[in-house]
Amino acid sequence: MNKAIQLRQKVNYQLRQFLYSHSYYEADVPTLSPKLIPESYLEIFSTQISSPNLKTNLPMYLLASPEAYLKRLLVSQRQNLFYLGKAYRNDEPIGKLHNHEFTILEWYKIGYNYKNLMKEIEQMITFVAHNIHTDVGIHFKKPWEYLTIEEAYSKHANGQPINQQTFEQIYVQYLEPNLGTRGVPTFIYDFPSWQSPLAKANNGIAERFELYFNGVELINGWTELTDAAVQRKNLLAQNQDRRKAGKEPLPLDDDFIKALEKGMPECSGAAMGVDRLIMLLGGFSSLEEVILFPITKLLKSV
Repeated sequence: MNKAIQLRQKVNYQLRQFLYSHSYYEADVPTLSPKLIPESYLEIFSTQISSPNLKTNLPMYLLASPEAYLKRLLVSQRQNLFYLGKAYRNDEPIGKLHNHEFTILEWYKIGYNYKNLMKEIEQMITFVAHNIHTDVGIHFKKPWEYLTIEEAYSKHANGQPINQQTFEQIYVQYLEPNLGTRGVPTFIYDFPSWQSPLAKANNGIAERFELYFNGVELINGWTELTDAAVQRKNLLAQNQDRRKAGKEPLPLDDDFIKALEKGMPECSGAAMGVDRLIMLLGGFSSLEEVILFPITKLLKSV
């Protein structure tokens, strides 16, 4: 049996076991939707739906995240929820760490802030790594490292100032290659609010984090912004940024905003690239080794 098939089954099983044992329910939500949560930096696959019941074809989108639907369920069900399945992102670099179709784990914990969730994530990743019973892949050393953005800039970017114009360049060039090295996973947190439109923020600092290992981003999460008016304003600003960059604005999911208006419980959420976790746990060097039909292989037949 292919090693990647076996390892994926073990990892998916252990992720579910951990989440079930921590009071989460698995939700099966759409990956195809007529509306979105717009983000300035994401490009989305678009298509059309046709039917004899429709007067005309209607635009639809393959979702980059199950976020909008999970949050609508959070409002109606008031339970901790997760989704483990496919997601899609266009205009991504093809190769070692990216695949346009990928497996995502996204989850939301009611009553948790981002620091609570970081601790639970440390428990979850440790649990999975311990229970898949492989001697090939990574072994996480303790204690895990926790750095604020300011501390990370000071440690890895020679104390360069944090500003919106150079943030992405400095983050990719100086920070990412040095995060989660020497076998120690690294949480980096307290991002600038202008970098985190979906996160709760105070005094310009967003309650957001990312988890890295061996310079690879595994998880992105935050304390959720529950104010519907602020959320709408932030997402409209994301579309405005898209226009400024010469990109098409994306249709805002009004049902998501209406759900927030009803009152979403205080919670934190996170998303993980499961393919990347499998790659690291199995000692692989590329997603192409753990995805059975990677986009690189599919394109060779075109």
